[in-house]
Amino acid sequence: MVKVCPYCSHVNVTELKNIIGEENVKTGCIGACRRFQTESVGVVNNEFIIKQTEQEFLDFCKSSK
Repeated sequence: MVKVCPYCSHVNVTELKNIIGEENVKTGCIGACRRFQTESVGVVNNEFIIKQTEQEFLDFCKSSK
């Protein structure tokens, strides 16, 4: 399960859902607002993940599925 904030995670939620399946994605607050200016962040399998780029985050989610 991946949880991202549609406002502050710097991740395209639609693309994430297309890659790992809509049933594996939750959206909502992850408590990271304003802490990360450019990094892509989210909670993947109950672990807070920080990646330098959106593509790195998407690749990590895909491999963690």
